[in-house]
Amino acid sequence: MIIALLAWVKMYIETLQLSPLNNALLVSLNYGVGFMLVHILHFTIATKQPAMTAANFAAHVEKNKQGRTRSKKLARLLINVNRSQWFAVWGNITAAIIVSVLVSLLFSHLYGNPVLNSEQVAYQTAAIHPIHGLAWLYAAIAGVWLFLSGIITGILDNRADYIELKDRLIGHPLFRAISLQRRERIALYIHQNYGALGGNFIFGVLLGMTSYLGYLIDVPLDIRHVAFSSAHAAYAHISDYQSWLSVLSSLFFVLMIGFINLWVSFGLALFVALRSRNCELDIASVRSAVITQIKQRPTSLFWPNDHQPLTKSQSSSQRRTP
Repeated sequence: MIIALLAWVKMYIETLQLSPLNNALLVSLNYGVGFMLVHILHFTIATKQPAMTAANFAAHVEKNKQGRTRSKKLARLLINVNRSQWFAVWGNITAAIIVSVLVSLLFSHLYGNPVLNSEQVAYQTAAIHPIHGLAWLYAAIAGVWLFLSGIITGILDNRADYIELKDRLIGHPLFRAISLQRRERIALYIHQNYGALGGNFIFGVLLGMTSYLGYLIDVPLDIRHVAFSSAHAAYAHISDYQSWLSVLSSLFFVLMIGFINLWVSFGLALFVALRSRNCELDIASVRSAVITQIKQRPTSLFWPNDHQPLTKSQSSSQRRTP
């Protein structure tokens, strides 16, 4: 819901026709402050999952590197990770589209005009096209920034512990006017959320400054984030509805952006997590195990299956049990 409103603010900033640097700074602040607000309100953005799931996956690799059945276990975990991330993405997309539609209808009711004019509609629909709009490349860039923001979050969390941030804030002169109990509460919150808040803000800056970096080096660079792209597409289609075919094609493009966002960031995070544990992953065996499990239970890609099929030894032992 917040991202749908941030998407509207971003489109408004771009209508101000500011200089490239000022536009990039405002967009970066919009992203960064918005992501921090999401965290402060105890919400989570779907694309922030890969950094944590990759570390969990690497831990299972380390635990099972001597076992013969590790490929099956890792394949099952990989399918679970894929399913949970896609459910989260669908939640983000659904909420962003609904809020964008409501904002568009309210705007049209109050001002008598759609949120976007015909030129803006054409730009937003073309921006998510994988070929003409280079959405696949820009989604991959956003995936790299997602990965880096996870690394930065870890660095900041470690630094907060290393410098004993909580104790420093409690004894800081600027906090002396506050009562000790409230001072401790504030210091504890900042200490525990230092990495998350800093990582979210820097992630917003990375997203917002990408196009300006492209402007400086004269290369068409940009980002595509699944939640923002879904909100932009919803604003565009409500402002100028053409057909259900165009709506469905835009939804497909948005899902493609989400797929690239998630798997680029997950792949990079998994690579670092495996290297940090000095583990090697047998990609060929895990891939064949994933394909085998999908063939056995295709619904596991979309819905959790708690009942695992029995192996031959398990079924025979159960038949012998009186």
